[in-house]
Amino acid sequence: MLSFAFSPEQEDFRLQLRKFATAELTPHYIERAARPEFSWEAHRQLAGLGVLGIGLPEKYGGSGELDPVTLGIATEALAYGDVNVASAPVLSGLVASQLAENGQAAVVDRWLPQLVAGEAVAAIAVTEPSGGSDVSGMRTEARRVPGGWRISGEKIAITLATAAAVALVYAREPGSEGYRGISCFAVPLDADGVTRTHTPGMGALPLCWGQLSFEDVFVPGDHLVGEPGRGFAAAMEHFDFSRPALGLLCLGAAQASIDEACAWAVQREAFGRPLAAFQGVSFPLAEQATYLEAARWLCYRSLWTREAGEKHTQYAAMSKWWPPIVAKDAIETALVTFGNLGYSTELPLQQRYRDVASYLIADGTAGIQKRIIATAMLGKVAAS
Repeated sequence: MLSFAFSPEQEDFRLQLRKFATAELTPHYIERAARPEFSWEAHRQLAGLGVLGIGLPEKYGGSGELDPVTLGIATEALAYGDVNVASAPVLSGLVASQLAENGQAAVVDRWLPQLVAGEAVAAIAVTEPSGGSDVSGMRTEARRVPGGWRISGEKIAITLATAAAVALVYAREPGSEGYRGISCFAVPLDADGVTRTHTPGMGALPLCWGQLSFEDVFVPGDHLVGEPGRGFAAAMEHFDFSRPALGLLCLGAAQASIDEACAWAVQREAFGRPLAAFQGVSFPLAEQATYLEAARWLCYRSLWTREAGEKHTQYAAMSKWWPPIVAKDAIETALVTFGNLGYSTELPLQQRYRDVASYLIADGTAGIQKRIIATAMLGKVAAS
């Protein structure tokens, strides 16, 4: 029998996190979102709730077995209160899980307990000035030297660039081409030769977006994550997880906006009647509620398929290009429902709109995701 119900444990967890999001995150969301500073206090609260260890090994403080659906539940519930703080479980799943699966003991033992405890955060450094989604054109180099590697190059548009203690840096061996030769390295960001630069954005300021520069940075051999020359394949496999989780992140913020708009439409009167009595107000809200529901279950379908051990790249790409657009449109509808008050900084709608807009780009634009889907449907001809 087909069921869309979460397990009793998952539902209890969802309700706990929604309550936390409403009581603790929502009241200070606008204040936090206005500062380009990582929200350490809120982040450590997530650690106390067990959010940062979902699917990570128990010996490092995690919950144990991989649990993509529960991680998605956590992301959506937390984003109802603060879409920026809610990115933490996604980033943990993207970075910490790679360390847990492919990292060597020296790196895993040092960083994983700190990440799970909320004492440190980690970045993933792929995008470069010469190319974003075209990873095959990567120019950052990793030269073999006695005892390890020397890394030189630049990475841009890196989430947590100015807050992370360590980054998974993707670099290629000199002379290699395409996807071959790209390896992944755990690079402490206090190492000699590392420079961080903040990049101001129109939203998502607490995610400390910026640039990382590496000038002949020495990385010990045991900081190699995974097999040499196969870093790209490992990264893409984990992006298949993060994409539906990011979709749910956006949808959680959008749901909060629609709920606020519905409450306002019932309360606010015009021409002697509540706004909700006018179909010009109620029908757009009904439409957005429908889109949100459809997009939500697309994301959970992708996470469930991952949990079942089945190929889900196509679903993950669907979950990345469409839900952020649905979320943006829903927040815009809510903003318009409030009229001039919705456009003001008194309400969180304009802030959510700007924060969610960042996910129209992060982890691959809609065009990139559609290319992935088309390739799955039509074969390599669609990727040429």
